[in-house]
Amino acid sequence: MATSISNFKAALSSGGARPSLFSLSITDQPSGFAVQSTALSGLVPFHCTVAEIPGLEVTPIEKQYFGRTTKIPGDITFAGTFSTTFINTEDFAVRNALEIWTDGLNSVTTNLYATGLHAVWAGTVRLTQFNKTGGSVIHYDFQDCWPSNLSAIDLSYDSVSTIEEFTVTWEYNYYTTVIGTGPGTITDTVHT
Repeated sequence: MATSISNFKAALSSGGARPSLFSLSITDQPSGFAVQSTALSGLVPFHCTVAEIPGLEVTPIEKQYFGRTTKIPGDITFAGTFSTTFINTEDFAVRNALEIWTDGLNSVTTNLYATGLHAVWAGTVRLTQFNKTGGSVIHYDFQDCWPSNLSAIDLSYDSVSTIEEFTVTWEYNYYTTVIGTGPGTITDTVHT
């Protein structure tokens, strides 16, 4: 039994991963409509304050054999959505760019896709976790990703000394991960 605090500390490499050391970026944007590339490419890493690493599930296939249930690994199931929170600026740059993206998916006025959209409605969103020395230790690349929900922004005369925030729910088909083998390096694909 490992009851020594020294053993526990030794087993917790570098003090453990910290949930505040992350960055979100949109590495591949839809080209079929006029998404404001500068806002999404340049500002998202600074304005995203909350993100999550979604879970995975391997669905069991249950088969009966001689009166007993045997579980066999089945298909992998991705969570399908993940959520992020952004701070809002007075120019609404990120919010507006995401609204343009969703409008391109299904226009609020015409109920149609943007002209030329077809197969380029989704992008790639990258979530990067950093270590305490600033090195990138893992990337999660969400493939075929698009914003499905932009939350309301609450306004109130009682809200002082705060910055507006909004939440974005993202849909995706799957994600891949790339993990590093040393400080600041990412070299090996470990999950696709």
